[in-house]
Amino acid sequence: MKKILFWVCSMLAGLLNGLLGAGGGMVIVPLLRQKTDTRKAHATSIAIILPISIISAIFYYYKGVVSISDAAPYIIWGLIGAVIGIILLSKIKPKWIRKLFAILMIWAGWRLMVR
Repeated sequence: MKKILFWVCSMLAGLLNGLLGAGGGMVIVPLLRQKTDTRKAHATSIAIILPISIISAIFYYYKGVVSISDAAPYIIWGLIGAVIGIILLSKIKPKWIRKLFAILMIWAGWRLMVR
């Protein structure tokens, strides 16, 4: 039964990322936290979401939905934010990581509902 749950959650994470461009981490992090600590769950989630995002971006690019020139500024600032996030993840207590993640999930849910 657990294997089926992991398969379903993994497909849901990919589906969310493909449809919304984000959101897979909201599925993967709680799933990973069942087996590992908070920091490792968040770091692993990013490692999982990266290839899913790249594949989604390639498909959207070839369909003509996205342009590299439009995305470039976001990529640069996103990379800078990622480096800052890596540094902060090792310094923030797991309790605060969980709280920040919960706030982010509530904010993302709210944005999805009001748009």
